[in-house]
Amino acid sequence: MLNSRKEKIRGLWKRGLKYYAQLRMEVGNGQTRPKMIPLQAATLDQARAELEKTRTHYREGKLPSPGHRPLFSAFADEYLKSPIHGQKKQSTRDGERVILEYWKKHLGGVRLDKITDVIVKSYREKRLAGEVTARTVNKETVAFYQVLKLANDRGLISSFPRVRQLKQKPPAKRPLLAPEDVERLLGHCTADVTKNAELLHYYLRFLALTGAREKEALRIRWEDVDCAKGFVTIGADADTKNAQHRTVNFTPELRALFQDMIAARPPDSSFLFPSPQRGPKDIAAHSLRESFKLVRSKARMSRVGFHDFRHFFASQCVMAGVDFMTVAYWLGHQDGGILVGKVYGHLADEHKRRMADNLSILQPPANVLPARFGGVRPVCSG
Repeated sequence: MLNSRKEKIRGLWKRGLKYYAQLRMEVGNGQTRPKMIPLQAATLDQARAELEKTRTHYREGKLPSPGHRPLFSAFADEYLKSPIHGQKKQSTRDGERVILEYWKKHLGGVRLDKITDVIVKSYREKRLAGEVTARTVNKETVAFYQVLKLANDRGLISSFPRVRQLKQKPPAKRPLLAPEDVERLLGHCTADVTKNAELLHYYLRFLALTGAREKEALRIRWEDVDCAKGFVTIGADADTKNAQHRTVNFTPELRALFQDMIAARPPDSSFLFPSPQRGPKDIAAHSLRESFKLVRSKARMSRVGFHDFRHFFASQCVMAGVDFMTVAYWLGHQDGGILVGKVYGHLADEHKRRMADNLSILQPPANVLPARFGGVRPVCSG
């Protein structure tokens, strides 16, 4: 392109009615090659301004590198082979693999640089029409963005469309388990209800006394239990929600539980809760849900889940006066007790009110009054 004085404008081209910026861009191995970048301009002055903006973006590393843009389906497979995906927990990797199949089916042969927010929103609408919850769709969108973020990091795209998360319907508030509820469930852990009655009985007691999550508890080994120092380590394999381990100190009830479990411990397993179908292999129980369903049905408590035992543990700790920071540590929270206080703070208030109602500091025993009151009990009128 030439300016008004017939001087060549370096890096600016025009083909037909369209303006382009020409930049020499790196293509790897220290090599560069020219690339024509279309500009959003209708006049020469606009084109010159867009050219400078494009050069600035290139210097700041905001322009995609030149070359072929792969299809989303192909690059999704690249993501699944990447170290970023490989470093995640197995359950997360399995979930992303399933989710990306949904996205590959929706996007078809769309190139990475042709993905728009309209395409993302149409996927969400399709999934919601299939009676998938907003929470699930939001999780699927996050997995989708992991692929685009890797493409952006590798210079294949300069940016990618982002849409706001869908508003999620808050889950129904579930009533907290009471000690008598737990005892009721434990009372139905019998051989006539499930063949895994003893294992499930120990497992439910362990959940109620430690606040461990379902899968965390199943993976605990006997080497993680220190009876001398009085604590059990949860997540020694770092396979926890936050990839960190924690310890839960023994209470008298927890110590008694381990004494019972040690007495009944099978000699051929290193796990607290070994698989009933382990055969010659030393493997933990994969799940006790089917056995728990039978017990719940017998106890007529079908809405109870394993996670309710975690809430039970936290609520009992709070009502016993354990400080929020300690409860948070036992649960594996890293917020110093903020979430515990937010969820269970009202229980602490109720507990304090009950304690105050039963507290006597200056009041003498019944029917024993100081002589100055003349044997008449004063009435508080304030």
